[in-house]
Amino acid sequence: MRQPAQPSSSDLVLLGEVIRAVVRRGRLPPADAEDFSQGVQLKFLESGYEAFARFDGRSSLRTYLTTVVWRLLLDWRTAAYGKWRPCAAARRLGPQAVRLDRLLNRDGLTVDEAIQVASRAPEAAPEHVLRLIADRLPRRRRHVVVPDDVLQLVAREFPDPIEARERAVKARRTRLALGQAFSQLKPEERRLMSLRFRQSLTVREIAGILNVDARRLYRTFDRLVGKLRRDMGTFGLTDLTFPC
Repeated sequence: MRQPAQPSSSDLVLLGEVIRAVVRRGRLPPADAEDFSQGVQLKFLESGYEAFARFDGRSSLRTYLTTVVWRLLLDWRTAAYGKWRPCAAARRLGPQAVRLDRLLNRDGLTVDEAIQVASRAPEAAPEHVLRLIADRLPRRRRHVVVPDDVLQLVAREFPDPIEARERAVKARRTRLALGQAFSQLKPEERRLMSLRFRQSLTVREIAGILNVDARRLYRTFDRLVGKLRRDMGTFGLTDLTFPC
């Protein structure tokens, strides 16, 4: 039986358990575990919990959610640490270029963002030198490779136009509510959330840019995510409890 698009409180508790289990299985260090867990929570929220709507009962809900979250971990790990190697041009140009190559081509930062992050590193070159180096680096597309055995865990479904339309409507409602809740944040809070979730910087990178304590910043993001959840409820989306 297909799950409703809006999960129940027990479904969200199960999702939290699955996220923690995947983090343990993936052996993520504490800081990375928190980054990944927060990212999964936001992806589920921004999609209007679409993954629950796709569940068709061919396995247990726990098994299905484990597959979904594990695929997110593979994508996250590939983006963060994956099969990336500095290009030949970066190796020829030295450590500053290797760092910029990683930020631009592995982490997906813009040139300005990459320079800002790289300039915080010990013995970093001046920003105008970093920009010259960045201009000499080739841009590469990032590819996410998912093992075949993981892909086989989720059967491909035939697209149902009615369900697709319903999901699109709910996704629009979610984006509208999220946008309204986001507008209620203070300017400095909006900047933090944009750095974290729109520009995909880690909490540690943001802490380095802003020169603040990373542990304190983690607590700040927990508070802001909770505020967004509560405010989205006031804009018409209810039962938006985040998993722990």
